[in-house]
Formats: sequence, C-alpha cells, structure tokens
Amino acid sequence: MREKPREENFQKEGTKTLEGEDSFERKRTNFFSKIALHTKDALKMHKRAGLWEKKEGRRDWGNVSEHCLVVVARAMVLAEKLNLSEDIKKDIAMAAALHDFFKKGQKEVVTAGGLTWDSFEAASKESARQVQEAGFDERIVRLVNSTGAEDSIQDVENVLKQKKLSEEDAASLILHYVDDYTIGSDWANPVESLSDGRQINDLDRRVDKNISNQRYAILNEEGKKHFHGQTLYDAQRRVGHLNEERLVDLINEKGGQLINPKDLPYLIDQEIKAKIEAQN
Repeated sequence: MREKPREENFQKEGTKTLEGEDSFERKRTNFFSKIALHTKDALKMHKRAGLWEKKEGRRDWGNVSEHCLVVVARAMVLAEKLNLSEDIKKDIAMAAALHDFFKKGQKEVVTAGGLTWDSFEAASKESARQVQEAGFDERIVRLVNSTGAEDSIQDVENVLKQKKLSEEDAASLILHYVDDYTIGSDWANPVESLSDGRQINDLDRRVDKNISNQRYAILNEEGKKHFHGQTLYDAQRRVGHLNEERLVDLINEKGGQLINPKDLPYLIDQEIKAKIEAQN
C-alpha cells in the first residue's frame, strides 16, 4: 500500500519522520511478503498469465499482484472480525490473491470484442475456467467469481436478501466489498463530507472514477438491461453500500463494535497498519 509523503510533516519532524517512515516501509514489505508466501499457489497463476513479464526492465502488470495482496490483507481483517473459521479464511486469502490474475488476458479479450458486457462476461468465464483447470476447489472458484462489478452484483444482491448467511456467503460478501473499494494498492482515505451534505468513502471514489472514464461508457449503459434501468456503476454503488452496511451489522453482532459503515475501509487499513507496526 502506498501513500504520498507529506512534505509539511518532513519539515516539522525532520530526520525522525524519515527514519520512522523507512522503518515502517521495511515492516510493510515484510508483512506483504508473508502474505505472498502464504498465497504462492495463487501467485503462480499471476506468473503463468504473464503479469510478471518485463518490458524495458519493468513489469507492466506488476501492480496487479500488489493490488491482489492488498485485497488479501483487507479481506482477512474482515474475516477475523466475523470470527470465520480457519478453513474459510484460507480460501478467502487464496481467492483474493487469485481474483485479478487474468487482468492481462481480460484486456486482450475486451480489446478484441469491445468494452461491452458480453466481452467482460466472456473474460470472466475464461478466468473461471483457468482457475478450475489449475485445480482450485469449487469454493475458491465461487469466491473468485464474487469479485468484479459486471457479473457478481446480482449474486451479491441475492446473498444480501438472505436473513442467515453461511460462512461461504459471508466470505463472498467480504471479497466483493473489498474489491469494490480497493483502488490499486493505495491506503484507504477517510470519509469526506461534500458541500451538498453527502459523505463519500473509497467505494464512492472508485465508482466515480469508473463513471468518469469514457472507455466504460457503453458498459455502464448496458447495465440498465440487467439492473432494472440502473446503470452498471449506479448499481455497483447501491449494492456496494448495502453490502457495507450488512458487513458492519455482522461485525456489530460478533464483537459489539459500533461502526459507521462509511468508515469501514479506513478502519480496516488502520488495523492493517497496526499489524504492520506490531512486527519485530
């Protein structure tokens, strides 16, 4: 996870701040290296899919692997808060590490077929086929498929209608939610109050970013055929916040915490930072 260094803090605290930042970065690297080791079978799929190939000395797609490891860390915080079993936690971690392994292949599919619903759906099916072919079990395949806006929103909405959730259902909500709001590998930003009175968090920021990208305009409009007149990204925002609220309700039930749903992304990252700092 990255964040831009604040120059004013360097000016106020000088070398001490720089040394502290350097120590934290070493611990952060160690923290995510351990996650990579625990999910190495998933990361082999990244390599096989060409994400680590170098062009002019650098990995063009290396940021995808960083993003996946961030999703693992965030999903595990939520899994712990919901007291999920160790067995399901392992599958959550593996699915989170896998979920974007086909990103390069997806680009090739949608470039050939156009940035349309059918193209993204075809890429998703190919991704699922490769995960199955690699020998991952059906639960991991389902959890991988619970990420991504185009083909999982309806499934998540159906899960949210259930009064009682299985561990696998809860895991699917976790993975969909974390992928919904994770922007690259950056730290989550705090909730922001806008002049019109609305509060937005990183889920809103990611949706707004997609809406502003004209490359996705056709895909966004095609969502109206699938979401009762709502565009894809309007549906993503609506269901994303419903999911957010359900997860907070489950956390409150398990641990008695009182959390503002919009604060959840930022609070998750505060816990990850605490875990990083606690390392020797």
